[in-house]
Amino acid sequence: MNTYLWTQHFHANQHRFTEPDLPAGDCALPMAIALPLRESLAVFQLGESGGGTRLMKYVRLVVSADRLAGYEEAVGLFIAEEQYHARLLAKSVHYLGGTCLEKQWSNSVFRWLRNHFGVEFNIQILLTAELIAEVYFGILYRKCNDPALRRVCHKLLSDEMRHIAFHTEFLRERLGAMPAWRRWLWRGQFRVIQRVTAVAVAWDHRRCFAALGVRPWEVAGMAFKTGERFLRRLGGIQRLWGVRPVQAALAP
Repeated sequence: MNTYLWTQHFHANQHRFTEPDLPAGDCALPMAIALPLRESLAVFQLGESGGGTRLMKYVRLVVSADRLAGYEEAVGLFIAEEQYHARLLAKSVHYLGGTCLEKQWSNSVFRWLRNHFGVEFNIQILLTAELIAEVYFGILYRKCNDPALRRVCHKLLSDEMRHIAFHTEFLRERLGAMPAWRRWLWRGQFRVIQRVTAVAVAWDHRRCFAALGVRPWEVAGMAFKTGERFLRRLGGIQRLWGVRPVQAALAP
């Protein structure tokens, strides 16, 4: 795993986005769209707002491996990027005239799962959430007519795709050390958890999707395809989303 390249990427990515103006309550979307959208975004905002303490604790148990040198720093930068997403989503919720949440059932389930298992499962739960977020923000980017919110969604979508690649590289390292039967079991349980999560999220956010003209089962179907695409990439059948060297990434 090229942790140095990922560290470069996360540092450079801090300066690649100019936030749009998001004055509180100033969104012009009709209430039939703004209300379910702000309620839905508030849930995702809560999911992005964790401090990452437990994840960093787990990470310190694996960074002694030579191939993972620098992984702790890269994960710290990843967590900082997630926290920036939380702030950006909070502004978006306020822009839509809503308020942020302190607690929500699906977020509580995700946190419980992440806090009671080791680093691989912690990363798996993060990855599951980000695969769902890729579908979610992709839908919002395509279907929402507010230019400022579309810019936010494009930023989040782009970052989530890189996060998926980041976690994929880590899991490839870890799974590569397992016997074939354990990798087979891992893929099976991942597929089940990811699909159950996709159905739950599609149903939980159905009012938002309906307001944007998308049916819940269409969302679940897109999420299933995203999960299968991830598993193909994890197996090396398709090329991973990589990160470019900073100099190339910043070139005009």
